[in-house]
Amino acid sequence: MKRRTDSAPEENDEKLSPEFKRELRRRIADSKDPVRYVVFSDLSGRGRFRLWLDVSDGAYGMSLDQATLFKEKAAAQAVAESYASGRKNRLHLAKITTKNGKRRVLKYE
Repeated sequence: MKRRTDSAPEENDEKLSPEFKRELRRRIADSKDPVRYVVFSDLSGRGRFRLWLDVSDGAYGMSLDQATLFKEKAAAQAVAESYASGRKNRLHLAKITTKNGKRRVLKYE
């Protein structure tokens, strides 16, 4: 059987508007950025004992690997505020990197 091929890539590029191409490049670069945000609870108040929020289970985990990753800081902040409403302890954000398949905290906020 012969493989069916669509038109050449050069032909398709001409049909895309410059704005669309720019937006596509921006989104690709954004997807390659390893920086993410996670929500955590600092139980001791001194940063010695943290529980990381896993939104999919609605629970907290002891390991950073169990935390839900957020691409946008605003989304992580909104989730933190939603989960913290009516609770004594405030939830915090951590900026992390996911380089080389490992999660590492860059900054606690």
